[in-house]
Amino acid sequence: MTPVRWAWSTPMQPGAIALVTLQGAPAGLDALLAGCCRRVPGPGSTSRCRFTDAIGTFDDGVAVRTAPDSAMLMPHGGVRIAQRLQSWLRSHGAIEATLSDRALFPECSDPQAAAAARMAGRCASRRALALLRDHADRVARSGPPTAGDRARAQRLRVLITPPTVVIAGASNVGKSTLTNALARRTVSVTDDAAGTTRDPVPVRLDLDGVTVDWIDLPGLLEAPSGIDASAASIASRLAASARVMILATAPGRGWPEIAPTDGTVLVRVLLQADRPEAATCIERHQALVACSARQATGLDDLALAVRRALVSDDDLEDPRAWVFDADQSPIVE
Repeated sequence: MTPVRWAWSTPMQPGAIALVTLQGAPAGLDALLAGCCRRVPGPGSTSRCRFTDAIGTFDDGVAVRTAPDSAMLMPHGGVRIAQRLQSWLRSHGAIEATLSDRALFPECSDPQAAAAARMAGRCASRRALALLRDHADRVARSGPPTAGDRARAQRLRVLITPPTVVIAGASNVGKSTLTNALARRTVSVTDDAAGTTRDPVPVRLDLDGVTVDWIDLPGLLEAPSGIDASAASIASRLAASARVMILATAPGRGWPEIAPTDGTVLVRVLLQADRPEAATCIERHQALVACSARQATGLDDLALAVRRALVSDDDLEDPRAWVFDADQSPIVE
């Protein structure tokens, strides 16, 4: 009997529900589903299922028979559950395979829609959904992909994998308070004493629809020593790998002296903009954005500035199709 083939339709990341697509001869699928389902579902029907390995029962889920030769398993989306389910499938003779987009997303009406559904599961940023929603229509209108489409696809990769954004500045300018305001929860400890943040504090944020890995760096000191020197060394390495570096200052303070590497975009922000003297400082500091984390003002402006530093309005508003599989597409010069 030909083994059943399987593949993940959802990424191997934590989530509420995961999805595994199965393909194979009807008899093989029946045998595999009999190992977990209360009853083997026929085409167009569902069944509750329970997954048990040598350790014990590790999850309950749902099986859907989409056709005589295909089915879907819907376990919970924990990473450990996914790992044990993979082992369970292999122990029952199923073979991991690369399935077509249409096989992974049979509910889609055409191959382009199925490809867009695959990408929607891969993208970290919600801005990607607007580009994928009418992907098939965009492809039909755009025609064969061009060199410009490929270049745009490279720039849009920030919607798939979150880029790194660091915020750097002197101690006590308000970097950690800003981080907490953007995250809408406490992720960085704040205090009036200088040097409260010594370790970089990472948090994943949505900035104007683009998901980023934001890192709150420890405050920069003029002549760090001991543990502060170690913190400064770590901060410099992280800053060197960032796609965007936010230089932060506050009224009465200067800009941090830290040089970005090639390819890193600078965004200058004046914090503590609610202070009375801030108005006279904005023009002198030549800040792109002024905001007050405590009063939650200017946060949207900062998010917009960072998003535009990562992906332009033109790339997001371009009516042509997003050639997310550009490496496999013929290019028209």
